[in-house]
Amino acid sequence: MASVRLEISGLDQLAKMAESLSPQLLAKATRAGVTAAAKAVPSTVAKGISERYGLASRRVRQDVRAVRVAPDGQSATVGFSRRPPTLAQYGARPGRRATGQPGLGRGLGWGKPTKPGKPLTALVLRANGRKPVAAAFLATGRSGNRLVLRRGRGGKLEALHGPSIGSIVAGASAGGPALRAETETVIRARFIAGFSRALDSAARGYGKG
Repeated sequence: MASVRLEISGLDQLAKMAESLSPQLLAKATRAGVTAAAKAVPSTVAKGISERYGLASRRVRQDVRAVRVAPDGQSATVGFSRRPPTLAQYGARPGRRATGQPGLGRGLGWGKPTKPGKPLTALVLRANGRKPVAAAFLATGRSGNRLVLRRGRGGKLEALHGPSIGSIVAGASAGGPALRAETETVIRARFIAGFSRALDSAARGYGKG
């Protein structure tokens, strides 16, 4: 399955501090910082996407792959699936047929329906609100999952999908830039916190010695 990767590395602002550390302690603190930052990515991305898109954060986390810290501890990668969720998972609501046609069976013609029809709607980008999806309907798939279907060319039923987690995080999605900026802010804060904790722990250990 295709994925995109977010790489986390050390911060230049810690360069001066690093000059006073032994290579072993620097490597240990950097690994702690990178690990803390990487572990924060799945929950941060899930929260950010669910706030901007019509996907539940739990559904987003299903498409976040394992966090992998490099053997040298200097960087980490987090994979995001590019397989798109079904449109049903974007809060799809079924439409309704027009009903209450006057004159039916009374010899007065069909007339206009007293209750007009309404197309299926889905919530992809929250800022845009719910959007109608013409000629689409909800159905249950073979595995029991809900699908939004529509007839394509030749009358064949096609399942409709929303944007993938990978395309939202790394692509040119409407909410992508703000999401990436928010994630980078969290990464920096968690890296510094993890780095500092490792140094504090080492300092306490040296003091006891």
